[in-house]
Parts: sequence; C-alpha cells; structure tokens
Amino acid sequence: MTYIPHTLMGSALLLTVFAVPAQAQIRVDARMHASSGSCAQCDLSNKRMNGVKLKNADFTGSIFNNSNLSGGQFDGSNLTGAHFKKALLYRIEGQKVMMDDAVLEDATLTEAHVTDSVLRKANLRRADLSRGKFQHNDFSGANLESVKAPDVNFEGSNFEGAQLNHMNLEKAILDGSTLKGATFGYAYMTEASLKGANLSDAKMSNVQGLNQAQLDAACGNAKTELPKQLSVPYCEGTLEKVADHSHDRMDPDLIQAAVRLDRAIKDVEFILDATPKENRPMRKKLESIHADLTNSKRVIER
Repeated sequence: MTYIPHTLMGSALLLTVFAVPAQAQIRVDARMHASSGSCAQCDLSNKRMNGVKLKNADFTGSIFNNSNLSGGQFDGSNLTGAHFKKALLYRIEGQKVMMDDAVLEDATLTEAHVTDSVLRKANLRRADLSRGKFQHNDFSGANLESVKAPDVNFEGSNFEGAQLNHMNLEKAILDGSTLKGATFGYAYMTEASLKGANLSDAKMSNVQGLNQAQLDAACGNAKTELPKQLSVPYCEGTLEKVADHSHDRMDPDLIQAAVRLDRAIKDVEFILDATPKENRPMRKKLESIHADLTNSKRVIER
C-alpha cells in the first residue's frame, strides 16, 4: 500500500520505505528517509523533501519534478529513468548511484557531491552543476548541452560520446577523463584542466577559451577536431595509418595530390615510429604534422 497525504506537516516530507513481501509501505512525517526499500514509478513531484536520505533504495522511474531535495543523500540507490526536471538538488551527496537515462533538465545541483556513479544517456540540459564534485562518474552518451559547470571536478569521469555543446567548463577539472567522441560545440573551456584526458575523436573545433598549454597535457588522435593553430599529442597506440585509402572517382589532379599526401603521411609515420617516446618535443611536432596531413587528405577525398 502507498500512502502520501495531501497536506504536509512541517517544513519537509518524510517518506520512509520498508521492504515487504508484496509491496512497499510509505509513511510521511517531517523528514524523508528510505533504506533498502522500493517506490518505483512514484510521483513525488512538487514536494519539499530537504534532507532526503535514500540508501540502497529503488526509485526507478519515479518523478521528482520541481521538488526540493537539497541536502539529500542517495548512496547506492537506483534512480534509473527518474525525472528531476527543475528540481532543487543543492548540495546533495551520493556514491554508486544508478541514474541511467535520468532526466535532470534545468535541475540545480550546485555544490553537489556525486561520485562513482552512473549517468549513462542521462539528460542534464541546462542543469547547474557549479562548484560540484562529480569524480569517476559515467556520463557516456549523456546530454550536457548548455550545462553550467564552472569550477566542477570531473576527474576520472567518462564522457565518451556525450554532448557538451555550449557547456560552461571554465576552470573545470577533467584530469584523467575519457572524452572520446564527445561533441563540444561552442563549449567554454577557459582554464579547464585536461591533464591526462583522452580527446580521441572529440569534436572541439568551435570550443572557446581553449589554448595549447591545456592540450599539451592531454592526448588525442588524428581525428580530434581542434580550433585552428592548435594541436594535441597522440594517445599511446592511436597513431592511425590512413595513407592507403582508395582514390576511385576522384579528379586526376586530386588523385595526384592525394598520392603525394599519402607519401608524406607514410614518411611522417615512419619517423614517428623511430622517434623515442622520451623525445616529447619532436613527437609533438611530428604528431601535429601528421594530424594536419591526414585532415587535409580527408578534405581532398570528400
């Protein structure tokens, strides 16, 4: 049986969930606490739930739109597919939280501390994560378009294939993060830290505030798209052998140009293979030349 009163007493909602054989029992009072229980598909929108405590609880697909969960704790809970549109999640905390496909559009998560959690394909469009800590999270395939994330710590997180268009990453920490295939659009990255970040296949040609010093601390590959005049060192093992593509259906003059580029690319690859890893200045220059040549070749072959 599920019981939620129409009139709430006190400043916040208490929802205590006890696991029972057939269903979950819900009791409402002054604070909210749920431990090892279930309230899947519950509609808890437009509620005051400050200080909510969800530990190992199952709220799969539940709705928290426009609710205030500030200061709450979500350790080990399953919030897969839950909706938090325009919810207040100020200073929430959680470890190992499951939030695949969760909807957090326009949600406020300022100073939140959510780590070692899964937000695959989550929708965070226009959410505010300012000054938060989101280390070692899985954001692969997530939509973070227009998200505010200045001064946020994303160290060791996975953003593979994520959408980061127009995201504010000023002074954000992305050290050790995987950003393979991520689309940055016009993201703002002034003073963002990229130490050890993997930018292979990332689309960053329109990023604002990005400089060479930031990229020198990261790595990518020949397919990393960057603003003009910038380059990124190749990640180990990502030197792409691209010189042997077909020239069918190309203009004769373009074929000759492509052949010359093939030869130049092969020469650079040969020199790169022979250059010791310890000689970073030389390898960096050769990688930059290789990226320019392979990108030029792709333009010719279109």
